[in-house]
Amino acid sequence: MSQLAECLAFATDLAREAGKITLKYFRKDFAVEYKSDASPVTVADRETELFIRAAIRERFPDHGLIGEEHGEVNSGAEWRWTVDPIDGTTAFIHGIPLYTVLLGLEHKGRSVLGVIHNPPLAETVAAADGCGCTFNGRPCSVSKVAELGKARVMVTDMAELTRRRPRFTAALMPQVHICRGWGDAYGYLLVASGRAEIALDPILHVWDAVPLQPVIEQAGGRYTDFSGAAVAGSSGVASNGLLHDRLLELARLDA
Repeated sequence: MSQLAECLAFATDLAREAGKITLKYFRKDFAVEYKSDASPVTVADRETELFIRAAIRERFPDHGLIGEEHGEVNSGAEWRWTVDPIDGTTAFIHGIPLYTVLLGLEHKGRSVLGVIHNPPLAETVAAADGCGCTFNGRPCSVSKVAELGKARVMVTDMAELTRRRPRFTAALMPQVHICRGWGDAYGYLLVASGRAEIALDPILHVWDAVPLQPVIEQAGGRYTDFSGAAVAGSSGVASNGLLHDRLLELARLDA
């Protein structure tokens, strides 16, 4: 087994185990705090990240690691893990089963591995460079839809997309078949498994973005930021590939 394949098997199992911690709190009573950027955080976020960090540090002590709730260790390492223990905390807080556990791995600054695990629905997509993408252990791929008029679009926050990309949003939405929210990383899981064609985020953090690129690309799709750069950057545009050039063309309306 190659080093990357070993990391992928480890990350897939770890995400599923971490998901069990989140389920202890899901649809239960717990306190909600708000960070300086007004984003919510709960005991479930913190406990789950600590569990993930401990497992990674034990298995790969020389690797770097950065997480949403507990910062970065071993900065500058050749390999760096990214951890978002609950992507979609707002959905989690409100008992909506579309949150995910997100794990990513960078090698020399490039995203090479991603796992998106949805604990309530027991759905997992996992991918690494050269290893393909699987959905619950079986190979998966993006859809073959080639027309915007038939496209299913996933958006984490339509209000935020409209504020940050008003011309893009106004031009795109009348053309597509349907648009759904509450997506967060689950929207990218849907694209990778062929159940949606497009997922959009006008703003992302590194722990959000790193896992998404390998998942989408290894499933046969395309992932860029809104500028068209093929990197895990501060925004995300994912598609089945067939619709991507048109999306980037519309994105230039807000340039």
